[in-house]
Amino acid sequence: MLVPIPIGAFFLALVGDLVYRGDASRAFWYDLSEVCIGVGIAAAVIATVAGAIDYFSIKMSGQAFRTATWHGLLNLLLVALYATSFFLRRHGAAASGSRWVVAASLAFAGFGLLAVTGWLGGKLAFEHRVGVLERLNVVPSRRKDERAAS
Repeated sequence: MLVPIPIGAFFLALVGDLVYRGDASRAFWYDLSEVCIGVGIAAAVIATVAGAIDYFSIKMSGQAFRTATWHGLLNLLLVALYATSFFLRRHGAAASGSRWVVAASLAFAGFGLLAVTGWLGGKLAFEHRVGVLERLNVVPSRRKDERAAS
C-alpha cells in the first residue's frame, strides 16, 4: 500500500498552503508544505515503479488498459507539477510575492489531478479488478460450535 503516502503528503501540503495563504507570517506552514511536497514526490516515485510493474505485467481488457494509461500519464503530470512547485519553493524562495502564487497554483493543480487519478485508480481496482487478488476455491471454515463438539 504505497499510494496513501503521497496522497497524505500532498493533502498536508494543501492544508499548509491554505493556512499560509491566510497568514503568511507563520513560516511553519510554508516549510510544512515544502517538506510534504518533497516527501510526496519521493513516495510517488516509489509508487510509480510498482504501478509500472503492474501496467506492463498484468493482463487487462482494452478499456482497463486505456484507463490505466490515462491514470499513469496524469500521475506523471501531477508529479511534474509538484516537482516544479517544490523547486520554486526551495530555501524560502517562494515565501512571498508572485513566485509563491505560481508555486501554490502548481500544487493546487497537482492536487486537482490527484483527485482525478485517484478516481481512475479506483475504477481500475473496483470496476476492472486490475491488481485485485481474488480468493478462489476457499474452503469455508467450520463454525465455532462445530469445532467445540468435535
